[in-house]
Amino acid sequence: MNERRMFGRESLDDALRSIGEQLRAPVTVHLIGGCAMAFMGAKPSTKDIDAVLTSKRDVGVFSAALERTGFHKTRPASLEYQKLGTRAIFRRADNMQFDVFERIVCRKLEITERMVSRSRRYAAFGPLEVRLISAEDIFLFKGMTEREGDLEDMRILAERGLNWDVVKEECLRQKKRLIWESFLLDRLVDLERRFGIKSPIAKELLASADFELLKVVFRKIVGEGYTTFEEIAGEVSKRLGYSTSWTRKQLRGLVKAQALHSTRSGRRVVYSVK
Repeated sequence: MNERRMFGRESLDDALRSIGEQLRAPVTVHLIGGCAMAFMGAKPSTKDIDAVLTSKRDVGVFSAALERTGFHKTRPASLEYQKLGTRAIFRRADNMQFDVFERIVCRKLEITERMVSRSRRYAAFGPLEVRLISAEDIFLFKGMTEREGDLEDMRILAERGLNWDVVKEECLRQKKRLIWESFLLDRLVDLERRFGIKSPIAKELLASADFELLKVVFRKIVGEGYTTFEEIAGEVSKRLGYSTSWTRKQLRGLVKAQALHSTRSGRRVVYSVK
């Protein structure tokens, strides 16, 4: 399969300008993904434009303008897009693609008034106002996916500098937040393992977590090949900063709940994922 074409800032501006010219009513669109990062100067180009509208009316007006500009509605190309909960996907002949969302992204994570207040105005193309969601909120959205490219974008955003407290507080204040704590913490562990980027909020997220989140974290560490208590405790200390006694207590609870399996190998206890 051929790689999708990448689009830089000039091409993206041209597309948004054309859409603005075709709008029949004022619309505000919030950009949340690679396109927003390109406009921030965090990356040179993007394949897709993730556009969030805050009402059904705005989705309809914006979608109609996309079609008048030469974009055609298409079906999700993969399971990944179905998981994102995209309201509609529009693609042009040159493969530029708009993924259109109505307030909710990743099926549950919501563009809140807090996010809107942190966003900044990028430009106006006639009746189309384009706003960029903050780097912290882009990081959070990308922490909700399983896409490899999103982990790389999280690395870029983290290295550019983030207000980690904003990321943490937004995650904790979202609806059904424990689900999203689990997703985000899982990605923060990946970020540390892959790129050596330690998040100052990982320990705090885990401290507020329930049993399910503990299970996710420990099963991930054990599944990576850290099987003895010493190995697991070392990884927990390095990644999250918890003591060996805390780790021992959590492992006992997980084994008792049959979330992990333990066997004795000589003098050592070895843990495995059931």
